Amino acid sequence: MKSLLLVVLVIPISMLSKAVEVDEILTDRHSFKMDMSVSYSNIKIKNDVLIPLQYQTRNGDFVTVPTFLGNTKSNQDYFNYAFSLKYGINSDFELFTLLNLYSFDMHIKNGEEYATKSNSGFKSWLLGTTYKIKSEDNTPSILVGGDVDIINRVVFSETQESNFYLKGYRLFATSYYTVDPLVFLLMASYRYNGMTKYEKNSINRGEQFTLSPQFYFAVNPYSSLNAGVKYSFIDKNEINGKIVSNSGSNIAYNFGVSYELNSKTILNINAEHSEQLDMTHDSLSMGFSYKF
Repeated sequence: MKSLLLVVLVIPISMLSKAVEVDEILTDRHSFKMDMSVSYSNIKIKNDVLIPLQYQTRNGDFVTVPTFLGNTKSNQDYFNYAFSLKYGINSDFELFTLLNLYSFDMHIKNGEEYATKSNSGFKSWLLGTTYKIKSEDNTPSILVGGDVDIINRVVFSETQESNFYLKGYRLFATSYYTVDPLVFLLMASYRYNGMTKYEKNSINRGEQFTLSPQFYFAVNPYSSLNAGVKYSFIDKNEINGKIVSNSGSNIAYNFGVSYELNSKTILNINAEHSEQLDMTHDSLSMGFSYKF
């Protein structure tokens, strides 16, 4: 009898619920939403070149991992602190800005020498927009958007770093469809990196394409679970017209949980594992979304 009562109570609640995080894709009309997140990553790099490596954060933007010169193997603890502000122009259109800060400790083996490096500070600032082309009905919803790196600071060594302006651009699209209590989500993005100069070197970081199918399960009206995979293809990297890192692809795996603390605040926790080119990346992030 208790089991039957549990089924009678829980199933209707789940069937009327949509995944918490999916409900928050767009900001409400004439309102603001602030997102704050802290991501911890353990990053292992085998690197023989100057090119700084990139990975995509939970927010969708790309962060450049500090890379030191020389033939190195490194193991670093990397923290990314992201602060974003979104404003809903109307029910279908929003503007957003995102600020990234960072800190890291890196343990390096360079030949027969060992060293520890650390640094912290400003990482990047970007502006972007999202527009809903189509609402969900009998067919999936469709949202598109884009953003641009206003400033992106790249660390090349303990004492060498440079600010690049308007050198990174991203286009993205999102679609989701609900089959209660599941929501199927598909996200795609394309990142273009403009040619940059560092000292006497011209650096061309490869473009990056990602495709990520995920599903969300509404446990109840206040919480949801999500899991999925992310396919990435990274084009070749060049220095002074010479290929130093060939193109390649990888698949990352992610899992997360979201919980609505109150009508204005949502907590989400996500974990991800990926291997790409010369980098192995494991991350755990925690974020808060607040509407006002």
